[in-house]
Amino acid sequence: MPQLIHKELTYIVRGVLFDVYNQLGPRLPEEFYQKAITHGLKEQGITCEPEKEFEVTYRNQSAGTYKVDHWLANGKLLLEIKVAPGIMPIHQAQTISYLKVTNADLAIIANFGAKPLQDQRLPNFIREKTANFQWQRQPLTKDTLYPELTNRILEALHRVHFTLGPGFIHRVYRGAVMIELQHQGMGYEQIKKIPFYYKNYYIDVQKAQMIKVENKVLLGVFAVKVVDEVKAIVMKARMKRLGVKLGFLANFYGKELKIERVFDDNVV
Repeated sequence: MPQLIHKELTYIVRGVLFDVYNQLGPRLPEEFYQKAITHGLKEQGITCEPEKEFEVTYRNQSAGTYKVDHWLANGKLLLEIKVAPGIMPIHQAQTISYLKVTNADLAIIANFGAKPLQDQRLPNFIREKTANFQWQRQPLTKDTLYPELTNRILEALHRVHFTLGPGFIHRVYRGAVMIELQHQGMGYEQIKKIPFYYKNYYIDVQKAQMIKVENKVLLGVFAVKVVDEVKAIVMKARMKRLGVKLGFLANFYGKELKIERVFDDNVV
């Protein structure tokens, strides 16, 4: 039988988790459990850094930063807190992404939304694994708008998701996508503000976080659990303002990258 990683530390941490659950009960805001766990761990003499910030690098460049819930014993253990009906595959995938970036030895997912408390260990086995990105070009016809550019953009988006995995915030994925576009030799412009007019009457400027590629395609890069149909309508309005005919909504939230194409009304 393989020996458990950091067995004694894990035993103490799980004791604190169950004590917090028993004292506070389920379904409270995550920050309640975070404060209680921090206090409990420090009482046990465990070094604990809540909300520790890490830099996410992509192709050896900074794509942004994110925070882990708890960083214990100088990286021996990473603790992620959830308040959900159960520990889901997406929670596991996100935590594996954090292990990859932080290089922590072990992660524990603690879910305070179920009865009883759920906890799951995830050792950092990805250190020992090497995976190569593979991309198969999409079968686009000559009538497809910008077929070559479309394939290059799709490849860049999928490569970023493959490399980083799910679990990060919007700006990390946007940063990584811009790094990848630059690496692939595609020109881009980051759009942060869009002016709006009504019958040539200036209304105001709307803040935005978009990427215009080769002055032809608009990218919306984000990470949200649910995407409603209004997002495509908003995207189409922004495309009209910026004079582009094709857009992509790329949602990095899940285990699989979700991409929706948005066309100008005049494109068949």
